[in-house]
Amino acid sequence: MESSIASLHGAENEGIKPYKIHISLLNLQYYLAVSTKYLDLTKKKLDLTRLPHKVLLPRDREWEDGTPKSEIEPLIDFWLEHYTWRQRETHLNTILPQYRTVISLPSTNTPTPPLRIHFLYLKSPHIHALPLLLIPTFPLTNLSLIPLFEPLTNPTSPTSTQPFTLIIPSLPGLGFSDAFQTSHSLSPDTILSNSAALCDGLMKRLGYTYYLASATGSGIDSPAGIDYHLLRLLSKHYSGSCLGIHVIEPCIQAPTLRREPVEWLKFAIARFFQANLWGYEKSDFAALKLTEQKLARLDCKGGFEENALVSRGGHWPGYGAVGLLGLKEPNTFSYTLYDSPVGLLSLVLSALRRRSPEHGLSKLEIIDVTQLAWLPGLEAGARFWASALREVERFEKVAKSGQATKKIVKSRVAVTVFGADGDTEKYICPAWAGSRHDVLFSQRANGRAGIAVWERVDILVDGNRGLAREVGKLDPRLRIAPLEGIVVFEEPILEESEGDRDSIDYSVDESEHGMQTEVESPDTIVAISPR
Repeated sequence: MESSIASLHGAENEGIKPYKIHISLLNLQYYLAVSTKYLDLTKKKLDLTRLPHKVLLPRDREWEDGTPKSEIEPLIDFWLEHYTWRQRETHLNTILPQYRTVISLPSTNTPTPPLRIHFLYLKSPHIHALPLLLIPTFPLTNLSLIPLFEPLTNPTSPTSTQPFTLIIPSLPGLGFSDAFQTSHSLSPDTILSNSAALCDGLMKRLGYTYYLASATGSGIDSPAGIDYHLLRLLSKHYSGSCLGIHVIEPCIQAPTLRREPVEWLKFAIARFFQANLWGYEKSDFAALKLTEQKLARLDCKGGFEENALVSRGGHWPGYGAVGLLGLKEPNTFSYTLYDSPVGLLSLVLSALRRRSPEHGLSKLEIIDVTQLAWLPGLEAGARFWASALREVERFEKVAKSGQATKKIVKSRVAVTVFGADGDTEKYICPAWAGSRHDVLFSQRANGRAGIAVWERVDILVDGNRGLAREVGKLDPRLRIAPLEGIVVFEEPILEESEGDRDSIDYSVDESEHGMQTEVESPDTIVAISPR
């Protein structure tokens, strides 16, 4: 473990030393820029799209067969006629401080290439701000979390409301972060553990010895439960630095007599007496009853598998029929969407519909989400999803078999759940997390999590403030002192790994926006020099 930490947080051969923070960040500065050739190719594909025939259905039934033509056709027109990536690129580069740094994976028998991790670094103007690592809800990128930034970094009442300094990476293979390279030296079933290591390494690279971390989406709505399990592994393996996590609808079940007899007894007693005991509240049992009744009605009507393309499985394996193909054969799944921006847009619309049928996202926001998935290509995200599922299944198999003999060190968590009014297919009692975690704070909200980043901002912000408040009471390490310097690279970081890639020309050419064009599409997204 010590050698792994050294490789992540700066080994001697990487040439690091203390530097002033503003100088160090200049060395990491990153601006979005995408090849003009690739953008032209996208436009051609949109122009040549052949849409299926429209199925005539009543308005209230038009989503029965998936994304209807009446929904997707106006968005294709908008993408072609009104959406300009260069304008969005300039806008994002102007409003968001972006950086990219090279971080090595933990040591293995065979050396593996380091990854370039793209991240946002938003410093709060308030001196008592706490460092908060935000993990984008899978498969979104860090550039999709903008609604959260201002409320967290600069609250209207900073003296009474905890502000945060935000560090938001894109997960490997998503957005502008490099993907994991699958090889015999890197197990594909440790992708979440390796991602957690990279996140912790990034925080230490920036000088944060202690920090908090938060999910931004529902764990049970997330493919393979990535939004929960990544945070769980981060807090489990790096509890010495990650002092607490905020999770949203974690992938946990009610305790059972065989596996957690003490927790089961607490749940049984509290439910029998409808009492506020051991972290349970009376409202939990009312919500459980309502959701059980709702599920019974849906089962009778056969309506639980509505929108089966992106439906949620009982074991949180992913998105219904997409999961059946995508998780077993991620490459096959990638071919179907890698060459079709409209196919990807259809999947985005279906997923948004499943998460929040009445969402209010604008055409611009929907195309932004699609474009940010389209630019790097879908295959890395599909492999991440498939590998994450295998890793989660391995965790749960070990837990069920009783092979995990080590005493569980419970990590500190704040738990946010939705469906307190029964408006969800599955209600999670926050106290259920007690078998894995030390639950310091919990909150119950009405309605669904939906697209929480856009629709439930206040709830997410409150969850992080509750976590910070409770951890601060218990752990004196969570104190802020002005940083005078951090460990950084002495020289600017090369964006193309080490040594043998330094022949690549990164100079800015106005006609091509500083990018190479004669490369395959996934590599058309590379860094340009700081302006």
